[in-house]
Parts: sequence; C-alpha cells; structure tokens
Amino acid sequence: MIQYLSDEWLAAANEAVSASNELRKASEGQDVAIAYEVTGAPSGKVTYGLVFRDGASSVEPGPHRDAPTSFSLDYDTASQIAQGELSAQAAFMQGRLKVGGDVTVLVNQYRLIDGLDDALGKLREQTEY
Repeated sequence: MIQYLSDEWLAAANEAVSASNELRKASEGQDVAIAYEVTGAPSGKVTYGLVFRDGASSVEPGPHRDAPTSFSLDYDTASQIAQGELSAQAAFMQGRLKVGGDVTVLVNQYRLIDGLDDALGKLREQTEY
C-alpha cells in the first residue's frame, strides 16, 4: 500500500495521469495548471500541481504559484474526496475546500478534471488513506 500524498504516491499519480489516453485527448491544445495545498497530511503540508499542456498531463510536486486556480484543503477532506466519499462541490459548499484564483478554469476544463477519476482508479486501490 502507498500512503496517500506521500512522495511515492505523487510519483505513482504522475505515472497514472501521464499514461491516460483520455487525459491526453482532453488536454490537446490546453495549457492549464491547478495548484493544490493540503494541510495535516502525515508528512505535513503537501503542495503539488496538476498540469495539462497540449496532450501531456502530469502531477508535479511542489508549489505552483503560477497556476491560475488553486485548491486549499485539509488531509481528511482531500482523502474523502479521493476515495469518492465526498464530492469536491460538497466540500466547497461546506467550507472545507477553498478555491482561489480563476474559477472559470474549473468550469471550462471539466473534461480534464472528470478524467482524473478514471486515471487514478487503479492507484486508489493501492492507496492507504
């Protein structure tokens, strides 16, 4: 089992996202980055970005201050969303997920965000939350 949001998990997530044909197609002609900041993880605060650039998708560790959109949330909320126990929309409405920057990116790029669930499905089965 791989600990959720550990360095090993981020590397495995990058492999899964990079290999996704669905994300490859959805990201053609796109240049989108979404920054994540998750507090309270077993290793402390975790920052990473989801990056979609002209047919390539990646999960990149570290802060992504240049991303037009960002998510801030705690580990419990992030793990519930990742496991499908809580939707991101519900977390936002409950004040557990904060969105910063240009929210229209999320609306305009829904195919990319929806494709993440499929791309990370097998990894979810190998993840300890």
